[in-house]
Amino acid sequence: MVLAAAGMLDRLLLGVFICVGIALGSVNAWLTRVAVGWISCDTGSGKQRLTATTGLRLFGVTTVALIVGVLTRPDGLGIFFGLLAFQIALLLRVAAPVLRAGR
Repeated sequence: MVLAAAGMLDRLLLGVFICVGIALGSVNAWLTRVAVGWISCDTGSGKQRLTATTGLRLFGVTTVALIVGVLTRPDGLGIFFGLLAFQIALLLRVAAPVLRAGR
């Protein structure tokens, strides 16, 4: 849908970068699940290892987004919109059951 809307507005490259941002957010979420599973299986690790891996991963995602966004502006800034859209969708997906249970 993003590519179709961007194509109709003659901003197809912006749509591609939005999709790249969504994919980058998805990879980040997958890596988070893998890291949590890996850390929870190890009895000796704790919050410090989880904090370190989360910080490193967020630094990496932010660095990639900044480099791509700055080098390919103005369309490259769409990567931030993609990351934002993914985070909002993820937040709504996680919060929906809690809101339904609260009724």
